[in-house]
Amino acid sequence: MQSGITASKELHDAFNALVSSFPSQRGLIASIKNEQLVPVETIKSSSNDFFDDLKTLDSLIKDNEAAYIVLRRYPNAPDGFVVVTYVPDVANVRQKMLFASTRLTLVRELGTERFRETLFATTKQELTAQGWHKHDESGELKAPLTEEEQTLQGVKDAEAEASRGTSARSSHVSSSVSFPISGDALQALRGLSDGHDNLVQLVSFFSLHHRSVD
Repeated sequence: MQSGITASKELHDAFNALVSSFPSQRGLIASIKNEQLVPVETIKSSSNDFFDDLKTLDSLIKDNEAAYIVLRRYPNAPDGFVVVTYVPDVANVRQKMLFASTRLTLVRELGTERFRETLFATTKQELTAQGWHKHDESGELKAPLTEEEQTLQGVKDAEAEASRGTSARSSHVSSSVSFPISGDALQALRGLSDGHDNLVQLVSFFSLHHRSVD
C-alpha cells in the first residue's frame, strides 16, 4: 500500500546537503507533515566511528513519535546510507500505518541506489550501538546473487514448484505406469536446461494389446 505522500523540496535539499557534508554531518531526521516528507533535524557527527555517533539519537527522537532516520554508515561507498523507520509501539495507529506505508517512498525519492539497508525499529534501545550490533549479528544479509545464480535459483524454484504439483496429483495417477524416453528427447531436454531452447514438446506413443476372453 502506498500513502500518496511525496518528499518535499526541503527534504531533497537537506539530503543533498547531507551527501556533500561528510564528515561533519552523520545524518538527518525526517517526518510527515501536511502530506509531505519533510526534514526535522540534522544529526551532527562528532566522531569517525558510526557507533559513537548513535549516542546523539537518544535526545533527537521521542518515545511516542514516529520518525525516519537517515544515517551515513559507509562513508566511502556510493550506497553508504541506511534509513531507519522508527515507529514506537505507543504511537497511534494512524501514525504507524502512515509511516509504514511511506517508507519505500522515502527511499525511492531520495535515490534507491544510495541506500544499502532499510531497518525498522520500535524502541530507542534498538538504535544504540548495542542494539545495532545485535541487528548485524541476527540479520546479516546474504551476498547478492549474480545474474547466473539468480537464473539457477529460478530453475530450482520452478523444479520445486513442479515437484509439488506432481505430488498433489499423484493420487489420480498410477505410480506403476512408466514411459521410456528416446535419446533425441533427452538431448532436447538438455538443450532446454542449457538455455539453447525455450520449449520442448514431448509426445508419447503407446499401443494397446487386446485379448479376447472366451
